[in-house]
Amino acid sequence: MGFLCGIVGIPNAGKSTLFNLLTQAAAPAENYPFCTVDPNIGIVTVPDENLERIASHIHPEKITPTTLKIFDIAGLVQGAHRGEGLGNQFLGQIRGVDTIIHVVRCFENPNISHVYNAVNPVQDMEIVLIELVMADLEIVQHRQESVSKALRVGKRELSLGEEDQLSRMKDHLSRGEPLSSNLPVGERSLMKAWGILTAKPAVIVANIDEDDLTGESPHLKHIQDWGQAHGVPVIPICIRFEQEASQLDPHERSAFLESVGITSSGTHDLIRTCYELLDLITFYTPVGPELRAWTLQRGQTLHEAAGLVHTDIQKGFIRADVIALKDFLAHGSIARAREAGVVLTEGREFVVRDTDIVVIHFR
Repeated sequence: MGFLCGIVGIPNAGKSTLFNLLTQAAAPAENYPFCTVDPNIGIVTVPDENLERIASHIHPEKITPTTLKIFDIAGLVQGAHRGEGLGNQFLGQIRGVDTIIHVVRCFENPNISHVYNAVNPVQDMEIVLIELVMADLEIVQHRQESVSKALRVGKRELSLGEEDQLSRMKDHLSRGEPLSSNLPVGERSLMKAWGILTAKPAVIVANIDEDDLTGESPHLKHIQDWGQAHGVPVIPICIRFEQEASQLDPHERSAFLESVGITSSGTHDLIRTCYELLDLITFYTPVGPELRAWTLQRGQTLHEAAGLVHTDIQKGFIRADVIALKDFLAHGSIARAREAGVVLTEGREFVVRDTDIVVIHFR
């Protein structure tokens, strides 16, 4: 399992450049509004140093990291929900994503136009947010019409409690308030099924200038204050700089980033933040010649993990050998870990832990 992220922002904020950085694709990223017309879709390899640590002991022929899928849609402008610009026609394509990445511009550059002629990341963020709110309001109103019709024909069992819930949602959205801050945990799966955008976990990427890597940026400070006030994490990334660095080999890249004070890649921080927002974990399967990483929702079981590997493995599941990463690294192999008594033999209901190494036995 991977997970899905949707990138949104106003035109020329750096969305497509971030998409290219994450996916190493070649999506257009030019200096004019609505450069992205068709949505870009890409696969991102999730960086994971544990794979190399495990591989150094078992020497697999193939190493397969886990991945995420990224959607980059056209820039959103004021009035997108009424048909302004191009972004609204693509909002439906990100309704199924798990989290939303807001890209806001925090750098000054006279050679890169700003659709509103002045860099103001808080204003830009709020413009996009209100478009998502209005798009959600349209969904809720359509749903209300369907429920009202069902009630009129006596289908109360299909609408029990839903009418009141939709009314509360409409009240929040009509005031311009996103639903995420007012949403009970038990309703999140329902909101996802409806494709409610403002109920999804969100993170802000502050696209900063190279000069801001070692100094203070008032634009960055403003969006960080906004994010703190609204409970949205903010990840500063000099997107163009990291894109240039990504062309180097890994060792040169690290040295290059450290030379300007970057000890952790902004994109790595972004992916880790998405994992935290979605409460995801990683587990590993060393099977035959392949070592592979998988993404799983925290709290899920070995039986559910087996389904990720293969549906036949899930159907034929017997048991699994489970070893904590620290125990594996301490002993150097599953066999020696088993001799030391730290390998667990567990059934289908065992809850997988983050960084567990799992060997599944099946019929």
